[in-house]
Amino acid sequence: MNVKKLTTSKDDFKRVVDFLINNFVPEHDMGGLSASNLNLEKALKWVVFNIEEAAFVIEDDDNKVIGSIGLNRTSPWYSDAEYIADGWIYVLPEYRKNGLAGTLVEAAKSYAKQEGLPLIIGVFSKENAITKSNIMNKLGLITVGGLFAAGV
Repeated sequence: MNVKKLTTSKDDFKRVVDFLINNFVPEHDMGGLSASNLNLEKALKWVVFNIEEAAFVIEDDDNKVIGSIGLNRTSPWYSDAEYIADGWIYVLPEYRKNGLAGTLVEAAKSYAKQEGLPLIIGVFSKENAITKSNIMNKLGLITVGGLFAAGV
C-alpha cells in the first residue's frame, strides 16, 4: 500500500474523480442528500477545490486507488479563524477494517499540523454513523457537535 499526495495534474484529477464517481457516489445513500443526485459540474469544482489544498490517495500494489481523502481550508461563518476540513474520505468496501481510513486520517492530521491549523473530519452518513464516529475517536479526533437530519 502506498499513500500519495495528489497534484493538480490532469492525471491525478482524473484518477480521483473516477474513483469517487464510480465508487463513492453509488454507495452514498442519504435520501435527498444522496450523491446519486449528482451535479457533475459542482462535483468537479469541489474536487478541484480540495486537490488545490491537499488530497491523498492510498494505492494498492498495482497503483489502483483504494482510498482517498480531500482537504480544504475553511472558516466558520462567524470568524476568520481557519481550519482544515475534509471534503471527502472514502475507502473501498473490500479494503475496510484494515486501518486504511486511519492512514488517510493520519495524512490529514499531518498536513493540518504542517499548516498549523486544526483539522475537522465529518461523518456524513446514515449507515453506521455511530461506528464511524467511534472510529474517528479511536484515531485521536474528538467529537465536536453532530449532524442531525429530518426528511432525508
